[in-house]
Amino acid sequence: MFNLYLFDLDGTLVDTRRDIAEAVNHVLQLHARPVADLATVISWVGDGLDDMMVRAFNTDEREFVGELVDEFRSYYKDHCTDFSSVYTGCSQTLTSLQERKAHLSVLTNKPQDLSLQILERLGILQFFDHVVGPNDADLRKPNPSNLLSLVRDVGTSNERTLMVGDSRNDILVARNAGVASCGCTFGYIGRDALLELDPTYLIETWPGLLLLADSTN
Repeated sequence: MFNLYLFDLDGTLVDTRRDIAEAVNHVLQLHARPVADLATVISWVGDGLDDMMVRAFNTDEREFVGELVDEFRSYYKDHCTDFSSVYTGCSQTLTSLQERKAHLSVLTNKPQDLSLQILERLGILQFFDHVVGPNDADLRKPNPSNLLSLVRDVGTSNERTLMVGDSRNDILVARNAGVASCGCTFGYIGRDALLELDPTYLIETWPGLLLLADSTN
């Protein structure tokens, strides 16, 4: 059914929650701020590093936010896979999709350099033709520009493209681009929140994605 599969990173391919929380709390402690619990930190994730720091420090002072992002990156690049892991069934599912000649790419709001580092360290970078992070804040999901560029690069159609993710931005970017979406209930926002967003499909586990690859289903 689908020729191109686009995947979110955090909460979809990889469970990165603890490493993100450790890095955010490191920055909070540098500024003598109280640390945040895991659920709170993850509620700040999804719209880019600067937005995450705006929420963590409740500030929109651009220069200060830029300093906070630099502090986060400095710590996180050395600790981004201390506790992170690929979701169960992910590698096997990606292997099966590749065997079916599907094109696989990553579309994330995480900076590209950090995304590449995580994927390589966790041993799944080789599955993806492209890893696209926003080189401009305006191009972050749910802006469909990068998604549509990937569709053009592969030479496929919107009808044969599936966006797979666990967040609001993943479902909305698919809708904005006119492609199908697949929500992952094992990710960060959970089943109920995903259902409210009305994705085209919903999967409870990674192998469930293979059912969508079979036109008889």
